[in-house]
Amino acid sequence: VPGNVQAWCDESPTLYRLEATLVQQQRENNTASKDAVVVDTFECKIGFRSIEIRDRQLLINGQPVLIKGVNRHDHSPTGGKAVTLDEIRQDLMLMKEYNFNAIRTAHYPNDPYLYDLADELGLYVVDEANIECHGHYDFICREHSFTAAMLDRVQRMVIRDQNHPSIIGWSLGNEAGFAFNHTMLYGWIKGYDNSRFVQYEGAHRPEWGQDPHNYERKDAGMGTDVVCPMYPTIDEITEWADEIAPRINETRPFIMCEYAHAMGNSSGSLADYWKVIKEKEGLQGGFIWDWIDQGLLEVDADGKSYFAYGGDYGETPNDANFNINGMISPDRKPHPAMIEFKKIAQPVDFSFKLHADRNEFTIRVTNQRYFSSLDDLQWKWTFKMDGFDLEEGTCSFPKLMKPKTEEDAIVSTLKDAFDRHSLDTVIQLGTAEVHLDIAVFCVEGATRQGRIKSVSELQDYPVVASEQFSLCTRSTGIAVHSLPETFHQRPGKQKLSEEDSKFTLSSNCCRATLYEGSTSFEYALDSKTVVFGIRPNLFRAPTDNDAVKQNGDQFNDPSKPLGNWLRLGLDCVCLDEVVTSGSLSSSSITSNATIYGQPGKQSYPGIALAQKLLSSVGEEELNRKVHLGSYKQTIKIDDKGIMYVEVLFDLNESLTDLPRVGIELAVPSELKELMFFADGPGENYSDRSYSSHAGVYEGSISDSSTYVVPQEQSNRMNMRWLVLAEPNGRGKLQVPKFSEDIKSTFRGAVSDRQGAMIASTSDEMPQFTVSRHTDVSLFSARHVKELKDDQDRIFIRIDAAQRGLGSGSCGPQTLDRYKVNGG
Repeated sequence: VPGNVQAWCDESPTLYRLEATLVQQQRENNTASKDAVVVDTFECKIGFRSIEIRDRQLLINGQPVLIKGVNRHDHSPTGGKAVTLDEIRQDLMLMKEYNFNAIRTAHYPNDPYLYDLADELGLYVVDEANIECHGHYDFICREHSFTAAMLDRVQRMVIRDQNHPSIIGWSLGNEAGFAFNHTMLYGWIKGYDNSRFVQYEGAHRPEWGQDPHNYERKDAGMGTDVVCPMYPTIDEITEWADEIAPRINETRPFIMCEYAHAMGNSSGSLADYWKVIKEKEGLQGGFIWDWIDQGLLEVDADGKSYFAYGGDYGETPNDANFNINGMISPDRKPHPAMIEFKKIAQPVDFSFKLHADRNEFTIRVTNQRYFSSLDDLQWKWTFKMDGFDLEEGTCSFPKLMKPKTEEDAIVSTLKDAFDRHSLDTVIQLGTAEVHLDIAVFCVEGATRQGRIKSVSELQDYPVVASEQFSLCTRSTGIAVHSLPETFHQRPGKQKLSEEDSKFTLSSNCCRATLYEGSTSFEYALDSKTVVFGIRPNLFRAPTDNDAVKQNGDQFNDPSKPLGNWLRLGLDCVCLDEVVTSGSLSSSSITSNATIYGQPGKQSYPGIALAQKLLSSVGEEELNRKVHLGSYKQTIKIDDKGIMYVEVLFDLNESLTDLPRVGIELAVPSELKELMFFADGPGENYSDRSYSSHAGVYEGSISDSSTYVVPQEQSNRMNMRWLVLAEPNGRGKLQVPKFSEDIKSTFRGAVSDRQGAMIASTSDEMPQFTVSRHTDVSLFSARHVKELKDDQDRIFIRIDAAQRGLGSGSCGPQTLDRYKVNGG
């Protein structure tokens, strides 16, 4: 790029106006006249930037920029493929907000307006030709009668879009085999425009078919300048970087054209992918599949709105909800996975080091940008104690910090707060959990002298990065008596009685009742039932990665665990051979039982996978009980009326890849306001928790669904405690801030409310979900409109473990380390 112009890039998309005039020179007596007639004028915005590929790197303006991309289809919930300009702008603005820097126009060139916006906002584009042929995968690439049509589509795309600086590469299409028609297309593009790279995923498939990628295919370089597979595993990309690429002297970078299939509650292991990408030479990112759920807004006869998908219009064949696979909903609301990606792709990272004397610490800042300093950013810090905000303030980044460098931050304000609250002593004694939260704001264009000084001034600016450091964990698990007293805790003498095969534990105003032969109990406060039963729970409403429930053919797919879960009867477990005993000395009731699954006990009309499985197995298999293991439950009540529940599972070692291991209990539907100390604020799972921060959060229980197709959702990891409360007419339950007296702060938040509190007392913190629907109800529904409140109850699911998410609807399944097994 010439030194007297500013280069265009995603961080600073500098554009210049190009004006061109076509004139006709007048001639008199064969001599050119000084006068000229303007025939036509043209102007457009252009940018200057360079694209190179060498040493296994894609270099943009000389820098190996990581491609943090997404595949985008045109889609409108009301217009289908007829998108408005406003919807295109919404898409690109959201991409920038969530730290994406690249788009693949899957699988066709887009409206010119998209490229204009990408030029303006700073988004790299791989422009893809409208060539795809799943049904004749190996045919048109070898058929001479298609050559002219394929060339015509590529030429029109390149010639129309060539002046956009945002376009860094051309794609020959998608999943259409690879043969001489493609090498012809590649040759034409390189002859016409050698300033950009060309990519095509099929060049690394076997000569015939779509078997696994062959990264050593000799003629692949005749069709693609980058190695761009779809849905490789983490082990596969690691092997390419460590072994294959060095051995074959590969010079091209590895940029996944599709990965992390985002269908439903998905995108597990995104952080695991990016850990390897950032560590390994030659790995340079990729494009998530895909951007938006392609559902169409409809209203049923009862006036309920919902998003329709394949089969809802009576058409056959159809792919059911397979196109509901985006990072955002059809009405462009970000799914939780967007927050995970935003954290992964953030432009600045932090590290924290607490020195040996525990009274000094260092915060190191890494500028992850390639072309810019961090002068347009400012960060806020917050100290938290036991999840509550203690104090906050602002800090600035080092001035003119060079790209891809590290420096120590000036943290005098943090150190003052650290000393003021004696956090060194808290950390040394382990008397509380202490966290440091960091939020980074973009303050570019702010009218200010120097830096913004107050936290309140920052709140109006967008957050571009975040971090949390755990400075201290409790030396032991949470002791219930160390928690604030809430609701109806009053001292009283414990009592145990047994009458008519019924055990009753009581203490003053509290009472737990359990019938012999059962493990389910009711817990009441002042004669009002607060807990309606408890049961072991080994099932979850399947995600699309567990199996697409409307795809009957997946009932016997060994890569999808749902079929096996139903064969084991995990959706309807029962306890048999129950032995119950009470102990007055320990004020406890203990039940021992055997857990059985009951396959076929539940019916799922309209759910193709369940129906196909039920029709494929014999009646004998359906009517049997499947032995799963043993179950032991002990309940106690202390002299304050606090009930303790201890549950022990001993599941068969033969049980592998289970959905979860935990319990489910029900509480009155009036307890619809939440406050909890766990990882949040949004949902998180074992393989999608990189962006989650421990803290105390508030919320309400939704009667809707985050996803178009109802499925598992709203899990939170590492629960310390959970409060459910009734509204009191004074506004919603809100988390108080900035008090060292956590107990009084907490009491103030829940005072004058009816409710219940659940706390973990073990060192291993459980996961929890709160829902108006059972897992069976969620599994039975094809659309959100079909969900109805179950039994006027709210269901709390508390798990020792739950299966991760993976991206197995079209790609790698959940990694082994995130699976749940018996034994």
